[in-house]
Amino acid sequence: MGRWYAVKTRAKCERKALEDLQDAGFEAYLPEYRIERFNRRRRVKIVSTLCHFPRYLFVLAEEGQFAAIRACDGVSDVLPGFPMAPIPVPTKDVVELRAAQADMAFDDTDEARRHRGQTVRNTLEAMRKRLRNKRVLINDGPFLGFRGKVEAVHSLDRLQVAISIMGRETLVELESMQVEGLAA
Repeated sequence: MGRWYAVKTRAKCERKALEDLQDAGFEAYLPEYRIERFNRRRRVKIVSTLCHFPRYLFVLAEEGQFAAIRACDGVSDVLPGFPMAPIPVPTKDVVELRAAQADMAFDDTDEARRHRGQTVRNTLEAMRKRLRNKRVLINDGPFLGFRGKVEAVHSLDRLQVAISIMGRETLVELESMQVEGLAA
C-alpha cells in the first residue's frame, strides 16, 4: 500500500500532469472547485472549474517510484523537492479533501448551495435585500416592544435597527432572532 505525496507541477499543467500520472498507472488526485459567474452581455451563467491548490496535486505512490513520477509530463517535482527526500502527506488529509470536494463544500454554484441547504432565504445577500428599510418589532432584550427600521444587515444573525428613544433616532445592534417583521 502506497502513501500520498504532494507533487508540484509546471504552471497551468495540473490537468496534463494528472492525466499523465494516471496513464503511468498512479492514482492521482487534483483538488478542484467550481465557481459560477453571470455574463451580463450574453445573459448566461458560466461555470468554471479551478484548481484548489494551483500547481499542486496528490499522487499515491510507493517509496521507489519517485523517478517515474518526475518523468511524467507536467510534473516538476515531488515535495519538498530536490535535494530533500519526498515527505508523505497524511492520508487523512487527502481523504477529507476528497470527501469535501464530493460534498461540493468548496463550490460556489447554485447547485452546490442547494446541495448544502443554502437556499435563497437564508443567504446573506437575500437577507439584506429582504430586510433593508423594513419596519420591525423588537420582541426580546432591553428594547422589547420598540418598533424600528432595519438600517443594515451585518451577518445572518446581526442587524442594525434604528429605533426612536425620547424622540431621537438611535442605531442599535440586535440579533435577528430579537426582531419580527411587521405587516405594514
